[in-house]
Amino acid sequence: MKVYEYSRHDAVGLAQILRRGDVTADELQSCALKAIEAMNPTLNFMSGAPVPMPINAVTGPFSGVPILLKEGHACAGLPLAQGSRLTAGLKAPQDSEFVRRLKATGVRILGSTTAPEFGIYNVTESKLHGATRNPWNLDHSPGGSSGGSSVAVSAGVVPVASSSDGGGSIRGPAHCTGTFGLKPSRGRNPTSNGDGGLFPFAHFHVTSRSVRDSAAFLDSLHGPVLGSRYSVPPPARPFLEEVGAPTGKLRIAVTVTSPSPTALSPECLKGISDAAKLCEQLGHHVEEGAPIVDWSKVMGAFIPSWICVLPSALETLSKLTGRPLSPDTLEIKTLEAYELAKQLKPEDLFRADACFQEVRRSVDVFFQKYDAWIMPSGVSQAPLIGQFDPSAPGTESNLDYGWRSLNDYSAFTPLQNITGHPAASVPLIQGSNGLPVGIQVVTRMGDEATLLRLASQLEMAHPWSGRIPPNSALHLRQ
Repeated sequence: MKVYEYSRHDAVGLAQILRRGDVTADELQSCALKAIEAMNPTLNFMSGAPVPMPINAVTGPFSGVPILLKEGHACAGLPLAQGSRLTAGLKAPQDSEFVRRLKATGVRILGSTTAPEFGIYNVTESKLHGATRNPWNLDHSPGGSSGGSSVAVSAGVVPVASSSDGGGSIRGPAHCTGTFGLKPSRGRNPTSNGDGGLFPFAHFHVTSRSVRDSAAFLDSLHGPVLGSRYSVPPPARPFLEEVGAPTGKLRIAVTVTSPSPTALSPECLKGISDAAKLCEQLGHHVEEGAPIVDWSKVMGAFIPSWICVLPSALETLSKLTGRPLSPDTLEIKTLEAYELAKQLKPEDLFRADACFQEVRRSVDVFFQKYDAWIMPSGVSQAPLIGQFDPSAPGTESNLDYGWRSLNDYSAFTPLQNITGHPAASVPLIQGSNGLPVGIQVVTRMGDEATLLRLASQLEMAHPWSGRIPPNSALHLRQ
């Protein structure tokens, strides 16, 4: 099998030809490793050299299919630096529950992908790894924090890669790279510590090129974790069966303005307008709408609750590695966030939690009227390299940096981390400038079924599988 032939397939397709005996798992591994060797020098999506691992489940649904893991998803023997010089050289001592479930599908893990420092930033740029670049335009970022994973999938290196999302870190990179990125409902998939901690913003899943791959992996990954305080009802049937299933006539709310002071970029405005028209053409009832949310108040609560764990986490890691917390070990903005977090008081976090409870109620009330809510996945398309560099010199404070990145780029995604609702960036639109525009689809809590039905309907009506970035393994002839 040639590399470009391998790269044409999604994970479900590769699993099918493996089961038929048309190709072997070793041939697929060889293709993936050749793609990494060819594409990584330009795109910089790998966190270290490839580390091919054995197949754990020879009868799993994806037995032999190559995959990459986001740096930070603990897999015994793989790097666990999480994009930081503070933790450079660390390796995971054991698998997380999420990785154990991935391994049970039979995937062949080939190594780790880049992420910004501790997954904090919405671009994948770090002093440790440098800048990961967008396969659609090398001057642009793939977003973050799952930037390396999204690049590897977009560039045809692997069909899927593990990702995580604490404020848009699956959906933002999917928006930037033209991939499908689903953040499941809170409690659907395991996270690193089982329940997400005091503020359970983080959600784990995979980035894929097709809706069916995301659904098929969700079938294998979902389910409660012992001791977790969050769970959602199990699906009525396998998620993969929702792909291509009739949607019925849905009531869809569309938001065509940014919740932040920054107006939508022309490409994102046109993208959401075209998406709304397509939904109408497919027979759905579409009208403008959004939950009643004081966005500035909510984001003002989100920032401190996002960084509140930094003092204990960074001080623990400093003791573990014997390295001090300094500009030599941390990004400038991480060090500033650490100092800011030390000033937080318990009442700051109590107020934030009360704010989030109010928001969850508001969004649930909204979904009593609507079946789905669509909007752009970003205020703008993929940012330029350096636009949100967390170690850029200058006088911009950490808070100003955080507000600028939210206002100008990622205003649409954190709300669903706060509420826990399922949300996906669907690569429906290609801008006239060559950069993708993702359309975010949000549904009721626990209702990935409707989301996957609608996303697959959009995929069939306006396919994106034929769009190939200029920097892709599909152009290789080896």
